[in-house]
Amino acid sequence: MSAMKRGRRLASLLLAASLGLGSLVGCQSESGKAAFVGDTTISEDRVSEVLDEVLAKTPTQEPEPAVSGSPAPEAELPVTRQEVVDLLVSVELARRVVKEKNMPPAKETTEPGEIADALKVAGDSEYTKLWAEWLDLQTVITENTPRAFLTDEGIMKVYGALAEAGAIQPGLPVAQVREQFGAAVFAEAAILVSTSLGAEVEKTDTKVNPKYDPVSAPMAVGTQQGPIFYDLPYISSDLVTDVSL
Repeated sequence: MSAMKRGRRLASLLLAASLGLGSLVGCQSESGKAAFVGDTTISEDRVSEVLDEVLAKTPTQEPEPAVSGSPAPEAELPVTRQEVVDLLVSVELARRVVKEKNMPPAKETTEPGEIADALKVAGDSEYTKLWAEWLDLQTVITENTPRAFLTDEGIMKVYGALAEAGAIQPGLPVAQVREQFGAAVFAEAAILVSTSLGAEVEKTDTKVNPKYDPVSAPMAVGTQQGPIFYDLPYISSDLVTDVSL
């Protein structure tokens, strides 16, 4: 794949990835467990396995030099434990949606190496491979789910997360948000995926260890300055109208 084609591919992936998801309902604290998605348990050991590997393979970013007289800033980790939990839970929910609805596999799969630079992590880490799968699952759900219509409260949840991340102008009224989202491919994709995963959260009675609550889906939106990564709440089914999930 040429560099130009690979760049276009990454841009489209980041656009498709700017989807709305969200915090888990309920919590369950059990020793050694990070989350429960239906009958699937995500253990603390599993979280550590993914996190430790990506940190070992990815150089730590050196912080900016401290101003004279100020304490030296700590090195910034490329991935946090919370981000690993967010990704593992979101991937498991999306896998279930695709399987239950017999959706076809992605027509074009994402290569981890294509997104490693954007994520600023090693391309051969499991974390990056999970991100690649996550992008493909979102694409499959978007392409195979009937169009969803959010209530005003629901659409403002999507908008609020994007505004907080600096991906869209803040302070807009709902009518203007609806007008802008109506012409945005990423916003419609956000609604489709977030409502599908939100319904799966309710169906499976997904739980999360309180120290990771709320869990959100890791998202990205492409901009001229590069991708903006942010966390977006799952959209509950009671915030959706005129949609068949």
